[in-house]
Amino acid sequence: MGDIDRDPERGVFYEAKWDLGDGGSLHYVVDEFADVHFMVVANEDPKAAQETLSRIEAALAVWTVDEMLNDCYVHVYPAGWAKSLMRLGAGAPLHATESVVSYVVFSSEHQDVPVRRAAVWAMVYAAWPEFKDALLRLADTDPDPRIAQDAQLALEQLAESGVIEP
Repeated sequence: MGDIDRDPERGVFYEAKWDLGDGGSLHYVVDEFADVHFMVVANEDPKAAQETLSRIEAALAVWTVDEMLNDCYVHVYPAGWAKSLMRLGAGAPLHATESVVSYVVFSSEHQDVPVRRAAVWAMVYAAWPEFKDALLRLADTDPDPRIAQDAQLALEQLAESGVIEP
């Protein structure tokens, strides 16, 4: 096991990493920006990664995507809505699901700034190409300059990482 150095600029407030011995690793991350704790399994062998994830899910209480979405639907006040969006983005699966994409894009059109900002960050955490059009819209038309700037930065980072075409 090893601790990863704290680096708030990269969003790493605490991370512990375990070598699984099969070429994979398990990471426990405390993300204070999103106000969530989560685990990540990394392995070149998708079957081995899924087996590790299944063991974790059997041993710990974890949020499923459906539970995260249900939590989003019960929040009508901006603070709760934004928090649930951040959790949904951080806990999003590797590949897009229509229900998550629809909810995050819907939230990106909310009248309250904190909800739209959380929607941008949920898109960044999920890093799905399906969010490109929503990010372009926010970058070009959001009335809050900080949200427009964050959306533009998200587009640049997603393009740099090869998630979307520039």
